[in-house]
Amino acid sequence: MAAWWTAARWFSACPHPVLLLVLADYPGSLSRTVAVEQWRGPYCRTAAAREHEYAHRAQTETDSLRAQARARSRGRRPAPGTAAPQVERPYFVVGQWKGNGEVDVWHVEEAPADPDARADTHEQHASDAETAFGSVNVVYATSPQAAADQARHEARQTSERIHRDLTRP
Repeated sequence: MAAWWTAARWFSACPHPVLLLVLADYPGSLSRTVAVEQWRGPYCRTAAAREHEYAHRAQTETDSLRAQARARSRGRRPAPGTAAPQVERPYFVVGQWKGNGEVDVWHVEEAPADPDARADTHEQHASDAETAFGSVNVVYATSPQAAADQARHEARQTSERIHRDLTRP
């Protein structure tokens, strides 16, 4: 250690041409390498933190999917040859109220899965129905027929609720 300090004092007191070459800033020099690594340090630290966050999210999602798979595997499986349980999907039900909770259903259509496409389709149906004094309702059901039945059921409930509110003293 003492030898290093002695050499350092000697080079600072009487700079040697080799020292100038070692400290010069040119491509491939020690000075340039140190400067580049100082610049890359914060960038690499940020990139590493970002990758760590991605890995953490992926691990969390993997754990969640495994838990869901375990929960599904513990559940009762349908017997072979039986139909899978029906899933409720959104449907557009276009029609017109007739009074006393009755609805004249003109059209039933499954709503698109994409939210933007669903909004555009709803707007188009609403515009068309408005010109004929109708309306569009979004109903969740397992089939188009079930959607129409659900819309009629909801219309009857709404009509009964309105009638009850109007006749209440």
